[in-house]
Amino acid sequence: MSASATKPVEPNSEVEQVQAEKSQLGRLATTPEFRRRLKELSQLSPIRGLSAIAADWAVIVACFALALTFPHVAVWIPCALVIASRQHALLIIMHDASHHRILSNRKWNDRLSNWLLAWPVLVSTEGYRDNHLAHHFHLNTDDDPDWVRKEGRPEWEFPKTRWQLVKLLARDLFGGGFYDMLKAIADLSGQQPSPGEPAPRAWGKLVYYALLAGGVIASGLWFPVLMLWYLPAFTVLPVILRVRSIAEHFGVEGEHELNMSRNFGGRWWEKLLLAPHNVGYHLDHHLFPSVPFYRLPELHEALMQLPDYSAHSHQNDTLLGLKGSSVLNDVAA
Repeated sequence: MSASATKPVEPNSEVEQVQAEKSQLGRLATTPEFRRRLKELSQLSPIRGLSAIAADWAVIVACFALALTFPHVAVWIPCALVIASRQHALLIIMHDASHHRILSNRKWNDRLSNWLLAWPVLVSTEGYRDNHLAHHFHLNTDDDPDWVRKEGRPEWEFPKTRWQLVKLLARDLFGGGFYDMLKAIADLSGQQPSPGEPAPRAWGKLVYYALLAGGVIASGLWFPVLMLWYLPAFTVLPVILRVRSIAEHFGVEGEHELNMSRNFGGRWWEKLLLAPHNVGYHLDHHLFPSVPFYRLPELHEALMQLPDYSAHSHQNDTLLGLKGSSVLNDVAA
């Protein structure tokens, strides 16, 4: 070492030592091999994305057919629950579309997303993108619209007791979620274009809803559509969205990028109803949003080979498990 080289300054207190150590944690060091793998995993497979959309709509159509064939409350209630879970599934794919991860042609990516994923639940891909990308760029800061919307509100303060959580979800189910959905629709139904892209034409959306309403009225299906599509969208869907929002960013350490959000697994019914299309790999998505939803499990395998990630990332085995590493146990006192 030359005489002019300076020796690193040692922290002069125990607190500073801890802070210095924490500053090094959670900094994801990648390898050339991982970066090559990431490039492969970021490639789009339109067939896989379109197949997932088709499968969700097939389940919705089957539920409507079953309910119309057997017009009984014992059939309609489970059908409504399943339809709400597929509404959520469509929104998860719409989230991928907001990252341009369905089709490489951005114009058709957004058209397809609006027609099949966003407009049916009264939001727009462009409006969601405008909000969501700000969330990615400014995670859990005053410039994060999701953070600002929830900060200081008692329902988003954790930990809670399990009874408080039950009451909160019951509030969403029995009317409290109606206002939240209306506000979300207002916030996420705008037509903001991405930078450098032309603004969508408002008349397209109006024509879409006019044709949809005309078809429903002409077919005499207005009551089933009201009870099986819109009622679940304003009661059951808010509960699902609440659970997923809690699972993504609450009850985590929040010290660095590897525990600012979490990955969460789930039992088969949790994945079906609450975490479809690999949405539980939320931490991985935040780290590398270029990877489409159908390749997130492969991304997770590659990430687990990185020492920083395997040592410091926040992982949960289930959503609602009463024992073990569950999201419930993270957020419930």
